[in-house]
Amino acid sequence: MGSDLKAAVDLPLFRGISDSDRAALLGCLKTYSRSYKKGKYILLEQDHVQDVGIVLSGMVHMRKEDVWGQLTLLSYVGPGELFGETSALCRVQESHVSFLAAADTEVLFLPLDHVLTPCKKQCDFHAVISRNLCGMLGENNLRLMEKIEISAKGSLREKILAYLSIQSQRQGSKYITIPLNRTEMASFLHVNRSAMTRELSQMQADGLIEFDGNTFVLK
Repeated sequence: MGSDLKAAVDLPLFRGISDSDRAALLGCLKTYSRSYKKGKYILLEQDHVQDVGIVLSGMVHMRKEDVWGQLTLLSYVGPGELFGETSALCRVQESHVSFLAAADTEVLFLPLDHVLTPCKKQCDFHAVISRNLCGMLGENNLRLMEKIEISAKGSLREKILAYLSIQSQRQGSKYITIPLNRTEMASFLHVNRSAMTRELSQMQADGLIEFDGNTFVLK
């Protein structure tokens, strides 16, 4: 767990908790870590989820497959961010979504029961980590609202602009780098990849954006 401790130092979940308490906390909460190679599933739709995951490094995609085998990228989380919390909190028998390592990824897992239930030792940091967890749940809810905002746009161009605008606001700049390739971006926007690629080129011709790979400049 030594390397995990180093990776966990700056996690929002541990904000306000001293270094000495953090080591005790990881043991008290029965945390554990797992490594996943790019393209490997972390959780499948039929899995029963009891633990929430926090990305230490890499990227995790939340995906949904319909009855025709069509995959949609619902969300993605990077270092310091949370996933699997909805299924764990609802205590459903199946996750109903899958989580895939989109890059070589290290995940810290927290058994939710140990987070929400104070231990017999009555550790002071339990209240702190519960507040931090609630804050992270709120941030995930904001990302869900952003996805709804994008999906509500009527045209392909409006969806693209909404996504790029959210990324610009999040990064605090009109010069942005997105964490998705073209196939992943089309899946996230739930649009046809070829149509999206053509629209991006037209938007650049219209002077709305400039782009080179995953780097965009908003005009």
